[in-house]
Formats: sequence, structure tokens, C-alpha cells
Amino acid sequence: MAYFLEMLGAALVLVSSSVFIAQKAEAQPLPENTIYLVKNGEKKPLLFPGKAFWELKNDKTERPGVGKTESRLEKQGNQVWMRGDLASLMGNWGRVGFSLIETAIMKPLQKTEGLFFKAKGTEAAFFSILVKDRQSHQPEGTLTFQWDFEAQSDGAEYFAKWEDFVPKIRGKKVEGFELDLFSVQSLSFQISRSQQQKWYETVPLEFELGI
Repeated sequence: MAYFLEMLGAALVLVSSSVFIAQKAEAQPLPENTIYLVKNGEKKPLLFPGKAFWELKNDKTERPGVGKTESRLEKQGNQVWMRGDLASLMGNWGRVGFSLIETAIMKPLQKTEGLFFKAKGTEAAFFSILVKDRQSHQPEGTLTFQWDFEAQSDGAEYFAKWEDFVPKIRGKKVEGFELDLFSVQSLSFQISRSQQQKWYETVPLEFELGI
């Protein structure tokens, strides 16, 4: 009888420990810097910026008087920062110049409503989220679906609905395309000179974005 009670006590301790560990794991908060998918009003993690692999891309042009785009990627804990100087180059539709960071998306996003994320950056600078799917390779150039937002130095929350993403090729809106959530391949954060309120200024634009 004593042996039975001893075994029962050990089993209860084991169960209690398991429940405590499970509750502790459930209570563990997600990193503040998380990009979520929104589905039926609930947020589900898509990726953690500080753990994702990001590729940094800039325009390659350099001209006297306007400089060139130079940027860098920095990781600080769970947060990723893109910082740099954006050139002001004369293009077909005004002044251009861009910098972006891109990461791969490995799972389908169907039946979700959009993205939720927190970001902070250069006050009043405009950034874009670019999404590429299986349709990205077009004869006229790369097709992306774009959603724009204005940064705030003290940070803000954003909800990017899929229905608000605009199909564009080389920065120009195009017709006849819809975002295919079954085949999303990548997600980018971009800053473009043509998106800024003072896009016409010839001096380089200093910028930063933290996600």
C-alpha cells in the first residue's frame, strides 16, 4: 500500500510539472516584432523579422550631384533595421532611387485577410510592402503587389489588407492581375524616392525603418 501511494504521488508530481510547463509555454509572449497573418480577425505569426534571412537590394546608378543609394541592414534583438541614404535620380516619371529588404515566404496565405505588423522609422517617410507571387515574371518586367504606409518615429501598428495591394510593374499600376495567395514567394519592405512628398529634391534622402 505504501508503495502504491508513493507511485501515485510521483505520478501526480509528474502531471503537475507537465501542466506547469505547458502553461508556462503558452504564457510565453511572442517577440514584439512579429509580422502576423490576420485570419478571421485573429493574428497568427508569419515570420519574426530578427530571425528571417533578408536580402538587401539598392539601385545601382550613381550620378554627380545626386550621389548613389547606400543602405545597410542591422539586427538588434528581435528587430531589423534598414538604414541609409536614398539617391535622387532623374527617371521617366520624375526622380527615382530605391532600397529594399526581401525575405522568402514558404507557406500559402490563402483564407487570410492581410498582414499586421509594427514599425517605426523616419518621420513622414513613405515605405511600401511588396509581395511577389507566381506571376512575378512578366515580359514588361517584375510584377509586384504593393501596399504603402507612412512611417512614424515613435512607431505605429499597421494592417495591410490583401484587397488593398496594387499590382505594379516598374512602379506603374497595371490592370488584369490579382494577388494569388496560394503562391506568394516573397515579402519586401521598400523605400522609393518617387513615393516621397519631396520626391523632387536633388539631395540624398536619409532614412531608417525598424520592423
